[in-house]
Amino acid sequence: MSTILVTGATGLVGFEVLDALRAAGHEAVGTSRRGDLEAGIVPWTLGEPVPSGLDRSWDVIVHSAADVRWTMTEAEAQAANVATVAALAPLAGPRTRVVHISTAYATGLRGDTDSADPADYRNTYEWSKAHAERLARELFPRLTIVRPPLIVGRRSDGRAARFAGMYTILRGIAMSSVPVIAAEPDAPADVIPVDDLAGLVAECALLPGTGEVHLLAGGKRAPSVEAVVGAMLAGLNGRRAEHGGEPLDAPRIITPDSWHRFFLPFARRHLTVRQNRLLDLLSHFEPYFALTTPLSPTHEIDDVLGCVEASARHWADRNPRLASLDPRPWKT
Repeated sequence: MSTILVTGATGLVGFEVLDALRAAGHEAVGTSRRGDLEAGIVPWTLGEPVPSGLDRSWDVIVHSAADVRWTMTEAEAQAANVATVAALAPLAGPRTRVVHISTAYATGLRGDTDSADPADYRNTYEWSKAHAERLARELFPRLTIVRPPLIVGRRSDGRAARFAGMYTILRGIAMSSVPVIAAEPDAPADVIPVDDLAGLVAECALLPGTGEVHLLAGGKRAPSVEAVVGAMLAGLNGRRAEHGGEPLDAPRIITPDSWHRFFLPFARRHLTVRQNRLLDLLSHFEPYFALTTPLSPTHEIDDVLGCVEASARHWADRNPRLASLDPRPWKT
């Protein structure tokens, strides 16, 4: 029986990983900044003194704590995603296996994690996760790295402990704040269910840890951006229909070139400050929706559209006011 510490255990990934490990009979203890003592999740801000009871050498540490915002400053990203790796070193003995959850896009624009130059990455999140991988390799001799793409809720019911990533687009659609989505027509939207990821992480926790990298993704089987947006609308509109609401239309999908050449200049001049800020937020998805080369997973998954629909429905059930808003056309 292994003793396992899970960081970020109230987050989207950590919450599901902790569940999976406990269901398998492991002595798993979760920790996060805010904690949840009723769920056995100890409050601990990584980098601060280690709470009593955690200050020991663990058989396994699963590091899922992270700040996944694409808009962080370099200092914020360094503190959230790199310094937290260093904070785990006192808890890792020579035989401790460490499973570090990174991102499928940690290889940035060059295709590797070697560069320390932020210009070699699409955003500071990618840059910090690449740095975190390099540091983890230095600190932990028994390391396994897991790289997921965008993550949604569970396959069965769409459950998600936290809403980030693709849920930003879903929220914007519900609020009539997504006029278009800039994406290449053939761009894959590689999303995975969080329970698929948690199952892989639980398996990796039992591996020897020899520096291997696992990439869980749909790869060539990943659905298109248009198909994923359609699945999100199906989940959201299904809930709206049950409560007497009108269906929402899917946002128009146009190529990034057309968006920047023709539509965006007009929008910048005529939309409100709030609407322009929303465009700025959506722009952070654009580099990923412009990728036409699929990921090359070591673990390939399929049939994710039903999960995307269930995830959207779960979000709508947890946010009934937003999910029930009347559609409002953008006005200039």
